[in-house]
Amino acid sequence: MAGVVIRPCEERDVERAGDINFVAFHDVALRHGLPPTVTTPGDCRSYVRHLLGFEPLGGLVAEEGGELVGMAWVHARGAVATVGPIAVDPVAQGRGVGRALLARCLEVAGPRTPQVRLVHESYNTVALGLYLRAGFRVVAPLLELELPARHPVGVIPPPAGVRVREAAAADRTRLVERDARGFGAQRGQSIDLYLRRGRALVAERGTTLAGYGLGIGFRGLGYLGSAAADDPELLLALLSTLAAEMAPRFALRLLVPATDRRLVDGLLALGFRLFRACQYLVRGGGTAPPASYVLMNGDMM
Repeated sequence: MAGVVIRPCEERDVERAGDINFVAFHDVALRHGLPPTVTTPGDCRSYVRHLLGFEPLGGLVAEEGGELVGMAWVHARGAVATVGPIAVDPVAQGRGVGRALLARCLEVAGPRTPQVRLVHESYNTVALGLYLRAGFRVVAPLLELELPARHPVGVIPPPAGVRVREAAAADRTRLVERDARGFGAQRGQSIDLYLRRGRALVAERGTTLAGYGLGIGFRGLGYLGSAAADDPELLLALLSTLAAEMAPRFALRLLVPATDRRLVDGLLALGFRLFRACQYLVRGGGTAPPASYVLMNGDMM
């Protein structure tokens, strides 16, 4: 696109890119009469700084007339790449900046990546049109649920014969392999982040890994997932344990397939409430997320 330059995100871009991320998502939510998914500009700057340290080759910014007007991130995981966030300053929207960023994201993901994914807010029809024209298709409805901070959580005991415990470094290989069953590719660097800075639980039936649950917090907001288990009762036991540990310090969010009614009903019974409805979009091969599965935080779904 003439007039727009797409280049890698650098340290000097963090503040402005964070502000763009905030104002873009804040603006579109308010225009639709819905609560924004973003919290504060400072939190968005911190998130961009985290992404730049965690995924330094995935960041992109858009410049127009020498000014930053957009930002995006790509998370490459072998056979799967995820995209997000993609944000364009409202004053620059409608001029093809988002289209240029998305096109470069697909270039960065690479032509040999079988599947590219993103999560999209259902109400944002303008963005949905952009993604559909780029070859994405809607494969599943998702629900983002939220638990208010300090909400009491009753811990659901695991099924008989199953032991739930904190994950250790020795569990890493099994965690990476089990997570890959639901995600579709190994993402060891993401698992390492949760083991290092977040919470990780494993559920064992004898010597077999029957399930796992991950959680992490950023400045007052916590995320649960990914998480998966052999059955919904065990998954709810893992999630309730994580929620009880993290709720005193964080408001919690998680992203689940809307069609998994046993999981959704169980989370609502724990006190979670609907925060937003989303869509799971895929370009290339792939289907909906499996049952008894919670997606990983936001853009690394």
